[in-house]
Amino acid sequence: MLSPIEELKIQAKKHHKAHSGKSDATLSNGHPPRLKDSQLVIARKYGFRHWGHAREVLEGSSCRDYGTFWYKPQCSALLNLWCASYKEAALQQKAQGGFILPYKTQYLVVEHHYLELLGLDSRDANWAEINFDWCSGDIGKRRQLALQRIQHW
Repeated sequence: MLSPIEELKIQAKKHHKAHSGKSDATLSNGHPPRLKDSQLVIARKYGFRHWGHAREVLEGSSCRDYGTFWYKPQCSALLNLWCASYKEAALQQKAQGGFILPYKTQYLVVEHHYLELLGLDSRDANWAEINFDWCSGDIGKRRQLALQRIQHW
């Protein structure tokens, strides 16, 4: 099965191919675009600072900053619990239910409507298998959910 970072690699290669063949394709530094430039474009499209940041988050490494991958401006109209720490988010989820998602250095506890705005099915069995918490649990299940987020971007 395709991993989220592999999907981003494919997108970066397509982007690079589309932009490197043009005769006027030069960057502000005067050089033709390189694959790593396309990787940066794609990483930023999905809410990451750079390619390494995307790889770190999507491969399940422990992070201080998760970027904005699990956010969409339309979700701001929903009432969500914003938590400064993972511990606080876990306590809120235990008390009120919902799904834990990261946002930069904070955590959100959201309802199923939030996931639907992201194009995801909140009834997907992967959510239950990771206890409705994208920040912990089986990395394979978390990667599947992240891939679905990319595919429904």
